[in-house]
Amino acid sequence: MGAGVSMGSLSQDGIRHPPNWQKFLEGALVHVHDPKDKRHAKTLINKGQFLDAAEVITDRSNQADFGNYIRDTFVQPHFAANELHKVILDIDPKIVITTNYDEIYDQYCKSGHAESGYNICRYYETFAVENIRSRIRLVIKAHGCVTDPTKVVLSRSSYFSAKRDFPGFYELLDALFLTNTLLFVGCSLTDPDIQLVLENANISAPSAHPHYALVEKSRHPSIKSAIKKTHNIELIEYPRGNHNAAIQAMQALKDKVIAFRSTAP
Repeated sequence: MGAGVSMGSLSQDGIRHPPNWQKFLEGALVHVHDPKDKRHAKTLINKGQFLDAAEVITDRSNQADFGNYIRDTFVQPHFAANELHKVILDIDPKIVITTNYDEIYDQYCKSGHAESGYNICRYYETFAVENIRSRIRLVIKAHGCVTDPTKVVLSRSSYFSAKRDFPGFYELLDALFLTNTLLFVGCSLTDPDIQLVLENANISAPSAHPHYALVEKSRHPSIKSAIKKTHNIELIEYPRGNHNAAIQAMQALKDKVIAFRSTAP
């Protein structure tokens, strides 16, 4: 579950949506005080070099200010769960892996009828395997969480540090990607962590059974072919800009899952 899912949420005042990666970095530029550094980071953002832009921004910002910016962006607006969050919970997957820092889905899972059935595990915590082998549903925060802004994975160096300091987590991701069929929702498929795990899984244990990604229709057939070859992902496409079609597709999946479970409880 990627940022595209959260972007459909509204703040408590009904005005704001959570930002995508680009908008988040553009908003963070205010905390870079050297004009030259700020211009360089802005140029990198415009080129789509988000990892490098994040490196400049986090290195040239005060850590406390940047932590406050993360909280102000993802916590203070009090975003509500949107229709995609609700459909995903209704599908009731045993495991959801998310690269999102926000707690929108986390809090929704831990409210109402789902309150006692879900646990949240950040990449730097160690109880994921214990939960996977139990009856508990698990939300895995692959890039950290707003609960500890110092540990969010955003820049090139923070990716390196996470892999160096928590190799067991990446071994767990490898295992999950090897032994399960994944559905990517709201993901750009450009995340370096996810790309690496998918490539490793496809090389070490090729399978005729693909993963799937619900994405906007925008890629050339050659690119789609390359994604299938390198990552073993089949793209389920919906018309560009028609996000209602994505919600309808997920609702159709939910109906099929519920119907299947009624025949095979």
